[in-house]
Amino acid sequence: MDLEEFITFNPQTQNGKDLPEVPGNYLVTIREIDSLPTLGFTIESPRYRGQHLIYTGVAKTNIRGRVWKNHFCGNAGHSTLRLTLGCLLGFTPIPRDKKNPNNGHVRFILEEERQLRAWMSENLVFHYLPNEDPKSLESILIGNLNPPLNLDENYNPVNWEFRNTLKTLRNRKPWQK
Repeated sequence: MDLEEFITFNPQTQNGKDLPEVPGNYLVTIREIDSLPTLGFTIESPRYRGQHLIYTGVAKTNIRGRVWKNHFCGNAGHSTLRLTLGCLLGFTPIPRDKKNPNNGHVRFILEEERQLRAWMSENLVFHYLPNEDPKSLESILIGNLNPPLNLDENYNPVNWEFRNTLKTLRNRKPWQK
């Protein structure tokens, strides 16, 4: 696995048209680690191209769709990254489906979704690698890099308490009494 093959996408200077419509993997780095709320925990994250790597993800069919449409222009109901970051920033999840509020699908109110997009654009950089087997590579990336915001399939003891606390925060349903 050669991490140098990943292509950088900077949302401050680029837009969705700069991303390919092919399957692949992506890494998410943060410009300044101090801008990431950590719930009082000291987290460890690897450095990648001079920044802290905080997440890795999969675009099963379309990098542009996953990174741009879901993560930047979507809502927390279609992006685990957005949900995680929103919870860290103190936003409150609400049901995405009013007819079935307990189906597990959530989002944030529109203003919080806007604030989250602005925060992501200001703080995050994406790096993508087109490939035909992104799921296999994702497991390797999580296992080797231990990005602190990857909650599933991350069994590394480093950042364990942080990830468990974050899971609890993400799974809360404040509308249920």
